[in-house]
Formats: sequence, C-alpha cells, structure tokens
Amino acid sequence: MYTQCRGCGEVFVIEVEHLTHARGQVRCNLCGTVFDGMETLSATKPHEDEDLLLHDFDNAPPLLTQAYHGMQVDLVEDDLEAELDGIIADARMEEELEDLPSFVARDDSIDAPFVAEKKVKQEQTASNWLWSGLAVVMLIGLLWQAKAAINKGQLKLPEHPISQQVCEYISCAKVIDEVDLNSISLVSRNIRPHPGRDEALIISASMINANENNQKFPALEIKLSDLNGKIVAMRRFVADEYVPADVLRAGFLPNTLIPINLEIVSPGDDAVAFEIGFVQP
Repeated sequence: MYTQCRGCGEVFVIEVEHLTHARGQVRCNLCGTVFDGMETLSATKPHEDEDLLLHDFDNAPPLLTQAYHGMQVDLVEDDLEAELDGIIADARMEEELEDLPSFVARDDSIDAPFVAEKKVKQEQTASNWLWSGLAVVMLIGLLWQAKAAINKGQLKLPEHPISQQVCEYISCAKVIDEVDLNSISLVSRNIRPHPGRDEALIISASMINANENNQKFPALEIKLSDLNGKIVAMRRFVADEYVPADVLRAGFLPNTLIPINLEIVSPGDDAVAFEIGFVQP
C-alpha cells in the first residue's frame, strides 16, 4: 500500500497492519510531520509528480522509515547481490566440471542426470529395434509374395544367368514352348466301327512335322458332326494319350511320320462326319 506525507509530499510504502495498530497515524522520517496515513492510502503507486487523493479518516502514528524511492534503491541492490551470487555459483560449477573424467560430456552433467539420459537412450534404442523389426517383417512378406507369383507364372524373370540361379532355389513356373501348328500336317485319316466293341469307333490317322526343328507333340481335337454340320460329339487328346512313351521322349522329329490310333465311344447314328484338328498342348 502507498501513502503520502502531508508535510513534504514524499510517498511512502506502508503495511496495512502498521496502520491498523496505529489507528492510521504515521510520522514522516524526512520532515517529522505526524499525519493521518489513511487520508491518502492507495493500493496503486502514484505517477511521477502526482499526489495521492485525500480521504476522510482520523487515526494515530507509527514512524515511516521505508521511503518509496528508497525502496527502489533496495530492490536494485538486491538484484545486484542475486546476480553476483549467480556468477559465483557458475564459477564453482566450472571448477567442478574440470575435475570430471574425460569421457563425461560437460553439457551432460548440467542439463540432466546420467540416469535420466540413459533411460532416454534406452527408449530410443527400443523404438529403433521396433521399427527395424517391422521393416524386416514387411520385407519378408514382399519376398514371399514375389516367390508365390514366380511359382504361378504371374511374375516372369528376365532372361539372365542370375534368373537361372534364382530358379535353382525356388520353383519357377516352366515356360511352355508353343508348338508350330502350321508346320504339322495330317497325312491320312480314317474312322470305322470297332470290331470287338459295340458302340465304339476306331480313328486311324498319321501326321508329319514339316518344321526343321524338333518340337513337342500337339494336342488332338476330334469333332463328330451330323449331316447338317452340327457337332454332336467332341474329344481332346493330349500327346501321352495317342503317342507311345518312347516316341514321346524323342519328341516330334522333323519329316517323321507319326501314326495315330484312337478308340472313342460312338455318339450314335447322327455322327456321319469327323474332323481332326491340332491345338496347343
């Protein structure tokens, strides 16, 4: 709280308890005037060259010894003393740091305890291991998917020696070489009832490979149709169903006549024509 001497006009800082015990009467330590401190009592300090407002009070005096301007000087002295204490403390800290071992960082001893820093480092290490583990799991998943795609033929490796080495460790889908159907010709064909079985037919034919290279045997497609050309029966034979095993191992040699003998169930009297075609195996 603030009050102003009515004799010299000096503004003083005063505690309310002092005014209460003295019934508001105070004495100025500058001019000795006894006055009623309650008349100009204010909770806000006055501006420079400004008087406090008078109030209507009547009380008796404690001696005022702490002047407002003197209070400011005391605060400055306290600030200087606190700053000096801080400088002394910093100097002592520097001396203690010089005695620390060389492997201890100077900043570490100031900023945080060693135990706290070690805990932070352990948490960072655990987090790094977690992310590393997730990355490894994702990589394994991608490799597994790539392997499955290669096995099914959905993903094809480029022609390279490294690709051959990879296929030695994983089961790569085998690339099926297409048969040159245009180079295969049907030399003869015949169909007749089976001599030993009722409702069965025997188809005899022969084919030749005009390609100069050895290739695989094609699949045969047999179609039976009626007088109007409508298909009444159809059957497909793969190579191992119409070619002997030893001939199949040798492959379809060029300019070699291959005989064909097939037994099929008769579709009835409506089947009056037949057709033999070559398709990819």
